Amino acid sequence: MRLRAALCVGAAALILPGCTHPKPAPAPAWVSAPDLPAIDRTLDSPSVRRLAESFLRSQDPARAAAGNTAIRRSGTPVTVYATNPGFVADPAAPLDRAGVASYIAVPVCISDRPETDTVQLVPTPSYPPRAVATGTEETTQPLPANSRLLLDYPTHTWLAWTRTEITVLTPGTTPVPKGRVFDAAQFRGWMTSR
Repeated sequence: MRLRAALCVGAAALILPGCTHPKPAPAPAWVSAPDLPAIDRTLDSPSVRRLAESFLRSQDPARAAAGNTAIRRSGTPVTVYATNPGFVADPAAPLDRAGVASYIAVPVCISDRPETDTVQLVPTPSYPPRAVATGTEETTQPLPANSRLLLDYPTHTWLAWTRTEITVLTPGTTPVPKGRVFDAAQFRGWMTSR
């Protein structure tokens, strides 16, 4: 009888709130998609239209003269991270501090221009525009799942960045082979030697 009572008390203790082990909070998402409705609102703003008109005047004067500049998103935006000099300065820094958000690259069609171009937005809501650039270099990188796109500006090297490794996607001006994989110490060494 005592055994049954002890089992009942034990089972009740497991069921009562606070008596069970709390479930760990999920880790924040490593890769999160930008807010598409907010980005689309930004693309529809007068400031982006002015940037696009200026861009057309420099790249395609005949289309610029036609007026009525229209901008529409033509693909999935990607957040571009820049290598973080602070990562090199702190030898104890984990690999997840190797980059900082730099901009959001949004592939767009501008008016009836046949090429796809990129609008660069500040990487925080309300996503103010920074620039318009030719091509879609950022959004065409072969980025593996659960990776961030990391750009080393000094060498123009594109990298896939996870919490545990960094892989060269497109070598820039340094002789580092495509597909080269770095851990934190190796990447810190590469950044100091480039």
